[in-house]
Amino acid sequence: MKISQLTRREFFDSMIAEKVNWCVRLEESEFLSRLFDLQSLPSTDSRFPNAAGDIWQHSVNKHDWEEEDWVFHDSRFNLMNGDDEVFLHFLCETVHPVVRFDTTEAEKFCQMYNQYLRNDGFQMVERTRLSGKPVYVGRFVGIGTTPGLSAARETLAETDAGYVAQQITRMDAAVINDPGLAIGTAKELLETCCKTILTERGITFSKTADIPHEQGTGTYSG
Repeated sequence: MKISQLTRREFFDSMIAEKVNWCVRLEESEFLSRLFDLQSLPSTDSRFPNAAGDIWQHSVNKHDWEEEDWVFHDSRFNLMNGDDEVFLHFLCETVHPVVRFDTTEAEKFCQMYNQYLRNDGFQMVERTRLSGKPVYVGRFVGIGTTPGLSAARETLAETDAGYVAQQITRMDAAVINDPGLAIGTAKELLETCCKTILTERGITFSKTADIPHEQGTGTYSG
């Protein structure tokens, strides 16, 4: 479990404070069935044989669970202490286009998630597109790296144009609030693109080659 309990708790507190509806267009039982086999998980209500009936009864039929964030603390899903993969999958599903149709809203939440994930070396990135809308996946990119750059190298190697488009959108959004991040990401992304093209064409180059930076000016030469 590389994503700490502290990070997870901050996640859930932020989702509650921001009133993030984690299942959005789906019923809670329908959303959770995308991640877990509810038929094989136990029920907390003796009237039902499994979690599927239990969750439907209390979150859909009766809606009598007092806390909207009950799923964060339910031991059957163990989002607080379980595997990183399960935790990341849950987050990615909350912004999946089948669940959250509004692309702008999904990007907003994805950026919020990444603010916390980067502390433990993870990031959510666009992996593919579904009917033109981004589908995200969680990746370990390492602690101390510029957000997105390690993932950019990997994705570009797979010619994932959707991820490149996402990086451009992210750089554009960071120009005002974090120009250093925007410039650094642009430089690294351009270097990676160039090196990928050279590699595909069989042209040799220095592995340490990069775009020259004019110190103190915030601009690049060459």
